[in-house]
Amino acid sequence: MSKHLIRRIIFYSLHSIGFIFLYFILKDLEFKKLIELILKFPVWKVIFGLVILASVYLIKSLRWYLINQAFRIKSHYFHLLIFFLVSGFFSAITPGRLGEFVKIYFLKNKYKTTLLLATSSVLLDRIWDVLVLSLMGVISMVLVFSNFQIQSWTILLIILIFLLSIVMVLFPGSIFLPVIYITKKKSFTGELRNIYSLWKENKFRFLLPGFLTSITAFLLLAFIPVTFSVELNAPVSFFTGISAVSISNILSFLPITVAGFGTRELVFLKIWGLYGYYPEIAISVSTAHFIVTYLGSILIGSIVYILWFRKLYPVRLLKENR
Repeated sequence: MSKHLIRRIIFYSLHSIGFIFLYFILKDLEFKKLIELILKFPVWKVIFGLVILASVYLIKSLRWYLINQAFRIKSHYFHLLIFFLVSGFFSAITPGRLGEFVKIYFLKNKYKTTLLLATSSVLLDRIWDVLVLSLMGVISMVLVFSNFQIQSWTILLIILIFLLSIVMVLFPGSIFLPVIYITKKKSFTGELRNIYSLWKENKFRFLLPGFLTSITAFLLLAFIPVTFSVELNAPVSFFTGISAVSISNILSFLPITVAGFGTRELVFLKIWGLYGYYPEIAISVSTAHFIVTYLGSILIGSIVYILWFRKLYPVRLLKENR
């Protein structure tokens, strides 16, 4: 058996775990009741959710633009917005997070940056997402679940993720110095040192705008499940929405799910269950959140891809440059 085949088997086996979770969650549901609840969501609420999603992309593209400025990449905001929308489309339809590689490829191809510089820009942008997700996850769990019994290791794990993220943002040497030491005889070591210097030089100048753009985008996303829950006469606090979105998104980084299937439903089921709401309500809200965020990303990103990028960057070419 070849190594390539073994990697393939491991890859698909890991990503099947989420669907196993989903099976055990759905097998005991009353599907008639679930469908009735989902049909209660008005079309305007879905459209409103898509407007929120578009706003999130606008804000995150601004953050990426500021990061590129810090790295002295002379990029244009509109181009980055298009890149972000298309990468969101590919992230939603691929289990391997192809969208992040697409952003690197676009940045390298459009602005003639090096692979290392483009990767560093995308990496820092992603770290900010993880930092805010973990921060809001901890805060919301303490405020929302203080009256419920929760596993202490869950909070400790999220705190650890937050600390690792903030260390990487404020102390880039934690990333670069080990890599520079390992590759000290390579031709690209000098470029690594230059990127490390730029990151370190701009870390405090970018700290406030990076935090504000990240937290604003996240809070908008967290508002989506709260609005849908109200439609089912199952009101929850805004911090409950924050918990659901932060924890489910953190779990989506693990290579055990495709588009959050299984892990997202598990989180919503547990959180809404704490308030005594039956499973069908939790799963219907989770489904609405999925429709807006994932299917919405596919819809918006695919339109942009077809209109602007399909001829220039066919899927085959993007996969080859992954």
